[in-house]
Amino acid sequence: MTHAQRFSEREEWADAIRAYRYALAEFPNDQGAIVGFGRAALSSGKIDLARKAFEQALKLNPGSYQVLHYMAEIQEQMGQLDEAAETHLRVGNILASQDDLDSAIESWLFAVKLDPHHVDAHHKLAQGLAGQGRLREAARQFLTLGAIHQRRNNTGQAMAQIQEARALIGDEPGITAATEALAQGEAIDPDLIGDTPPFPDTADTDHIFDLSDFTQAYYESDLFEDEGDPFALLDEPVDQPRHGLIESAQQNALAELANVVFEEDSAEVFTTIIPGDELNMLIIQAIDFQSRDDLSQAVDNYRHVVKAGMSNSAILFNLGILSKEMGQYDEAAKMLKASAQSEKYGIPSHFALGQTHQAIGDLETALRHFIEAVKLVDSTTVDQLRAGELTQHYETLADNYLAEGDEKKITDFINALEVFFSRPDWENKVFEARQRMDSVAENGSGMTLAEFLETVETEIVITSLALTQEHMRRNLLMTASEECLRAIQKVPSSLLLHVRLADILIKQDQSDAAITKYLTVAKVYLIRNQLDKATNIYQKILRLAPMDVTVRSKLIDLYISSQNLEQALDEYLILANSYYQLAQVDRALEKYNEALRLTANLENGDPWKVEILSQVGDIYNQRFDWTSAATAFEELLQINPHDERIVRQLVDLYLKQRKIDQATEVLDRLLDIYLQRQQPEKSLDLLKELVVNYPEEMYLRQKLAEAYIQNRMKQSAIAELDALGEMQLEKGLRGQAMRTIEAILELQPEDVEGYRRLLTQIGGGT
Repeated sequence: MTHAQRFSEREEWADAIRAYRYALAEFPNDQGAIVGFGRAALSSGKIDLARKAFEQALKLNPGSYQVLHYMAEIQEQMGQLDEAAETHLRVGNILASQDDLDSAIESWLFAVKLDPHHVDAHHKLAQGLAGQGRLREAARQFLTLGAIHQRRNNTGQAMAQIQEARALIGDEPGITAATEALAQGEAIDPDLIGDTPPFPDTADTDHIFDLSDFTQAYYESDLFEDEGDPFALLDEPVDQPRHGLIESAQQNALAELANVVFEEDSAEVFTTIIPGDELNMLIIQAIDFQSRDDLSQAVDNYRHVVKAGMSNSAILFNLGILSKEMGQYDEAAKMLKASAQSEKYGIPSHFALGQTHQAIGDLETALRHFIEAVKLVDSTTVDQLRAGELTQHYETLADNYLAEGDEKKITDFINALEVFFSRPDWENKVFEARQRMDSVAENGSGMTLAEFLETVETEIVITSLALTQEHMRRNLLMTASEECLRAIQKVPSSLLLHVRLADILIKQDQSDAAITKYLTVAKVYLIRNQLDKATNIYQKILRLAPMDVTVRSKLIDLYISSQNLEQALDEYLILANSYYQLAQVDRALEKYNEALRLTANLENGDPWKVEILSQVGDIYNQRFDWTSAATAFEELLQINPHDERIVRQLVDLYLKQRKIDQATEVLDRLLDIYLQRQQPEKSLDLLKELVVNYPEEMYLRQKLAEAYIQNRMKQSAIAELDALGEMQLEKGLRGQAMRTIEAILELQPEDVEGYRRLLTQIGGGT
């Protein structure tokens, strides 16, 4: 070994190879000798010899990143770029598990350079860059992932990657452009994320409250203009609406009815059983009665109009509101349900339906209608994509309240809504609330309006989030921590504040404490059945600790419970790979098999099955479990019967098990594929490689000779048949040997007489 190392240091590779051979003759499983031999062979250009040496080294130590690095170099030289990328990914994963993130990132960069569409490599690279604080580079990688998923028509995953990028650098133009591109079906451009943040446009931010003034107000004066009013957020605007939500909608309905009456031929719009003039008179009288608070007469007139067949939403809404005010709740509910179908009266109708059901003691139905009204209001404050996200939050909100079984909490929430929407300036305050919530939002989503209006304590939370965000931006981490803890003392149940405290701990390099805090928050979200928020927390943890298999398992369970099966499968593959990198191969196989069972629940699970079975087959191959590996690739062949990589793997696996009939059948299939594609050179290369790897298999030599003949390579065919004949004679297969010599004679070799004499000798038994 000492001589071999000295030869290697002097780059005398031939002598080094010879010395390593001596060492391996005595110590055949010495890792250092095998690796040294492979390195010397690689440096002297003996690629096949080096590959075999490094494969042997990996059998002894599958986690050796130095050997894997050499294997990647060999794969690149052989033009196997996809395989090289996969190997560089493994190297990076191993280095990351050893806390060498710099080297890991370098390996992942090699992987994405060799295979620009490798999802796992881009994902690892993005996480690694984020872990180093290189947030803009990480965001670019997440957008690159988004673009890959977009090209694969996986819009959900593409949006998820954009959200990951947004979580790192916020809503800047590159993120907005990616979101819009995805919505419009245009290509996502990761390069719109520059190396430096865009300079803020002051014209776009002048309308937002000045943080320095806001901070001063927090310490020096009351936060609210009106003491006791938790929703007086900013200065009052000049032009104020004169009514709350319901009253304003009533005024609009009366104005609409007046227009209907005075339009020419208005009654012809509806099929009615009374003349148009009489119908118009009933409406005019109803409006007059309503304006004079003669509710009974107004209701009677509206009823006659509805019974006549006029189903104008303004009439239905007015009749519903007046019936509610008179305590006629059944009729009120019927009319308001009908007017709720109208886009114009949907919000006030649902709100009034909530009041109606609350009045008759049906708190559950009341809550659902109030939340529907708030959802519709909230959706007007954001773009279409975010409206969809908000809708998902609202879908479980009522169930969460009801699951807690706290009637007082529900009643307090409803009361807070009634106070807010009775304000004459409620519309302005809604947009101001959204502005405040978005200023402290994370991951592009943030709070819902319902959460903001839930209690007066929300103002304390929002204020603290804004302050701590600014302190963190200025790197005043101790000040941010103190502010956050003060707010938690006032509102200990606010999970947003606990999450912010964990964020601060991350900035202070206290990752373990932050993860503990995040896990506690996630547990509470699960108890509250807020699965989407628990999911976000687990994703935060995994960005910090990507190899945390426990947290990733919890995330998988969440995705499955919410029927996000494709995301669950994504996480399963990462989880299984994590176990593999941790040298827990049995656990990796267990997770791959769980993922495989999950694919049965997908409408088209074949692409997932292909990826999973490929990984399973490769693992069994590395463990020399040829039977299990063959089973995996047989299933793959059923999915992709014309995939040459799968067929090629099966040929090898059957040959290793000495299953000649199966190997022959599969080999013939592969040769047929090459024949149909008119690729005779591939057939030759394959057969030559198989003969080298399995020199004792006579039928392979027979196939190779036939291929030479078909390609008019006479001398090569004769040489191969000659070798085959000798093997047949050595094994006593005289009949086969004679047929082989006859085949040689048909090719008219140079020494025809010699072959004829040999044929005679064999036939005579000599």
